[in-house]
Amino acid sequence: MMSRGLVSVVILLLWVRETDGGDLPVTCVFSEDCVLPCSFQPGRDELIHWIKLEDITVHSYYNSTDQLEPQNQQYRQRTSLYNDQIPKGNASLLLRNVKVQDQGRYQCYTSTVKGNQESLVNITVKAPVRSVDIHLSDDILTCSSTGIYPQPKLTWSTHPPSESSQNSTSTKVNDQGLYDITSTKPFIRNRTNICTVTSGKTEKTATLRQRAPVHSSPSSEVSIPCNDSQSDLTSNITWRFNQNVTILTLTYTNDKYQMQVEDHWKEQVQNVSDSVSLRLHRITMNHQGNYSCELTTDRDTHLVLTFLEITPDKRISSGNIAGGVTGGVTGGVTGGVLLVAVAVAVAVWSIYKRRCKKNPKAETPVKGEMQPMIEKENDGDGDVAGNTEGVVAGNTEGVVAGNTEGVVEGNTEGEVAGNKEGVVAGNKEGVVAGNTEGVVVGNTEGVVAGKKEGVEAGKMEGVEAGNKEGVVAGNSEGVVAGNKEGVIAGNSEGVVAGNKEGVVAGRMEGVEAGNKEGVVAGNTEGVVAGVVKGVQGDTVG
Repeated sequence: MMSRGLVSVVILLLWVRETDGGDLPVTCVFSEDCVLPCSFQPGRDELIHWIKLEDITVHSYYNSTDQLEPQNQQYRQRTSLYNDQIPKGNASLLLRNVKVQDQGRYQCYTSTVKGNQESLVNITVKAPVRSVDIHLSDDILTCSSTGIYPQPKLTWSTHPPSESSQNSTSTKVNDQGLYDITSTKPFIRNRTNICTVTSGKTEKTATLRQRAPVHSSPSSEVSIPCNDSQSDLTSNITWRFNQNVTILTLTYTNDKYQMQVEDHWKEQVQNVSDSVSLRLHRITMNHQGNYSCELTTDRDTHLVLTFLEITPDKRISSGNIAGGVTGGVTGGVTGGVLLVAVAVAVAVWSIYKRRCKKNPKAETPVKGEMQPMIEKENDGDGDVAGNTEGVVAGNTEGVVAGNTEGVVEGNTEGEVAGNKEGVVAGNKEGVVAGNTEGVVVGNTEGVVAGKKEGVEAGKMEGVEAGNKEGVVAGNSEGVVAGNKEGVIAGNSEGVVAGNKEGVVAGRMEGVEAGNKEGVVAGNTEGVVAGVVKGVQGDTVG
């Protein structure tokens, strides 16, 4: 609003022009305040009437006060005089919140004791082009501007110049009497597309160009450029996502930028470079899309689009794959070996127990006594391959290392750790958990390791490989595979799987679970570990 002193000066100048005759042109801006100048020769008993031609009363003053009863409704609470300036000959009218309908000719009538005066003011209302918006979608450019008066004009161009393309432009009037204009056209690549909107003497331009895509990957940092030119860096800048979601705004004041980042982008926005490039980090696939940098000056709007393409990192650590495979294979092999070892030991022990039942008078070696090893290859009595008594390596009685009764390490009674009856943890009869006989741990007879008789490897009878009875593979009795007795798979007696006697699982005798004799768990005889006789740690052998 103009100060009263300035208004007085303006009115004086206008009064000088008015005396030359004709209407006084005044341009008022839509929605702003406007002064309609009028002056007269000062005198007592002032009377002032402002009338819009067509006999519409705008404002009246007499008897030293405003007289608003005859005022037209459309001017209610929008007009006033400079009452303190009236004695000085100032009858100017202040019209607030100018509307398009206020446009036209106004008469100022004044009267004093010195006489009457009239003057005419011609108001022109304008609503200048305040902004031009440009938008790209599916290779179609849309340019628009709203709230313009008088009727605007829109034109398209490119830089560098190119052949003109068809466009479609429409104009409509809103409820305030202002014009909205919109135009569409195909997007021309590798060019700066320019849209210009003109109304009266005002003009604004919007440009749009598309940069090459920027590539990145999730969780990484990326810099999205805005403008190559440094000439526009004094403008206000707005970064948007997909042209409608605001990321941040940069307001240029006092030779520096003030940055405001939207809350939902604070985690991703790292900073803005000196060239106003947008730096993001911690990005995800959801951040793929078009990023627009809008630079706005008093005259122009420049929009730069950059597509950010985020590609997932498909590289997978070969070390992880190898580690997983190696771990799986190693674990599987280890488990398989342990299972086979237990099965073999059970089968061997089952066969040994049956032989002991058949020959109860078998002599027990004297403590510390070594038995001779005089076997010859293929002599039919305990060789590795084709032995009649199942000896591993030239032993007459199938001993691993010079033991007469197949003891692992020099135990006279096969005790594990000073137990009289081979109990693992204080069990009288070698029971693991309430078993009376033949349990896996703490059994009274027939354990897999450290036993006096029928040990895991290199026992007197039923040794690990190629023996007649209780051998691991190809033996006539007690072999691991295809044996007559005590084999692991498909044997008639003592097999590991599906055997008649001494099997590991589901067998009549010596089975792994729930067997009558030689079972792995809950057996009466021939159990795997912790036996009274034949346990590890004795002095025999």
